[in-house]
Amino acid sequence: MKSRPDHARVFALAVGILALLGCVLLGRQAPRQALLSYLFAFLFCCGVSVGSLALLMVHVLTGGAWGDLIRPHLLAAARVLPLLALLSLPVLFGETILYPWAGPAGLAHDALLHAQSWYLNPTFFTLRTVSYFAVWLLLLAQLQRRLDQPERLPRLAAPGLILYAITATLAAVDWAMSLLPHWHSTVFGLLVATGWTLSAAALATLCATGSRDAPNTAPALFKDLGNLLLALVLIWAYLAFMQYLTIWIADLPAETRWYLPRTLSSWREVAWFLILFHFIIPFAVLLSRRAKQQRKVLAGVAAVLLIAHGIDALWLIVPNSRPAGLALQWTDLAAPLGLGALWLCGFLTPLRKMGAAHG
Repeated sequence: MKSRPDHARVFALAVGILALLGCVLLGRQAPRQALLSYLFAFLFCCGVSVGSLALLMVHVLTGGAWGDLIRPHLLAAARVLPLLALLSLPVLFGETILYPWAGPAGLAHDALLHAQSWYLNPTFFTLRTVSYFAVWLLLLAQLQRRLDQPERLPRLAAPGLILYAITATLAAVDWAMSLLPHWHSTVFGLLVATGWTLSAAALATLCATGSRDAPNTAPALFKDLGNLLLALVLIWAYLAFMQYLTIWIADLPAETRWYLPRTLSSWREVAWFLILFHFIIPFAVLLSRRAKQQRKVLAGVAAVLLIAHGIDALWLIVPNSRPAGLALQWTDLAAPLGLGALWLCGFLTPLRKMGAAHG
């Protein structure tokens, strides 16, 4: 029985390494496209782990049996953060290729970039990225240390959620929004942070509903998980709509620049996909109490949300570099396959250890 998880981890590790090697080989002719593919895959994987850390702290403050049900999966996902810190190195080393503000040519010919250089510069960007992971890893370490002392956890969770909101928002601005430094949105960081939490809840729900003990779980717990997903779906959809509505009303060239390739080219098909599968369909299903109490239905909704969030990461990063329309590259498959497989390997390792400890 113990060999199966070992085989799964070895297979995931092999797939991850081979896929990332393929991404490097495929991206030699177009390094920026390969790095953009890597960035959106990194944003998705990192979001699941950081969002899991946030949900652990939310459960500390709110309580409830739903959190006890998904805690092992949230902990396993959060414990991939050290690996993700290592996987951030290609983004840091490739920042001069990825970001227009990181090269001397952009600063020389763009007054706005020059004015923003106190914040958008390679050294400060690297320091901020290191500080984000330092905060997240510190929160994870303190959370794990206090698991046996529940009375001390609220003192960590309350300020920890504030730190999560700040670091996740700034990370989203640095890693994603600064790809288009002339565009600004006060909602963008919070939108990405909400999506991270939603993806973590979707993964944990999918794992909980697919576990061997799931048939014996009370339907009320599935209902609570469904309500959690519903709340996060509504918050995400509200923030996404308000960002679009505000920019549409203002109708400023610098603001609409981000939406133009996403609405006036074939990228709009991805936008409709997100509207349907990241909001309308999950919202309609999760409104039903009966549907939320059915394990297979809830698992299906969670899987759809997780896939949709991966597509959302692509939609956030890539379209402005391919304004002509939806033109996927081989690296768009190799990068998420490689990073996803390595993330899965890191996820299975602590999950297996926790299962062995309980066994």
